[in-house]
Amino acid sequence: MNYLSAELKAGELAPVLLENSDYAKTIARRFFERRGVISHIFCNRAPFLGRFSLVAKYHPVAGFEKDELLLIALSDFAASVQNRDVILYLIPGTRSARQFIQRNRAQLETDYVLADQASLSELIG
Repeated sequence: MNYLSAELKAGELAPVLLENSDYAKTIARRFFERRGVISHIFCNRAPFLGRFSLVAKYHPVAGFEKDELLLIALSDFAASVQNRDVILYLIPGTRSARQFIQRNRAQLETDYVLADQASLSELIG
């Protein structure tokens, strides 16, 4: 999987959201408005209009609901940007995404900073 994106610049924060939800879209829009960064939304399938989004890049993952496949996709994404010195900030978009993060916390923390509500509020209000 090649997720390398030209939008990621060295030293910047890269929001990575799990699941395509209204909450994820709102967070992506806030990051873009307040910090000028494009978010990356990993989901089962990208919405039709998602191809034209200015605030988020969608990464559809076949078998999204299976932990192993999503972990591979997230690991591949992290590996593709590791030489850019980017801070990958993982944000759950739904309750099931929060549960996924809890189940796989140790593996995810090797590549991602895991968001909590306090730090997220501090970043984007």
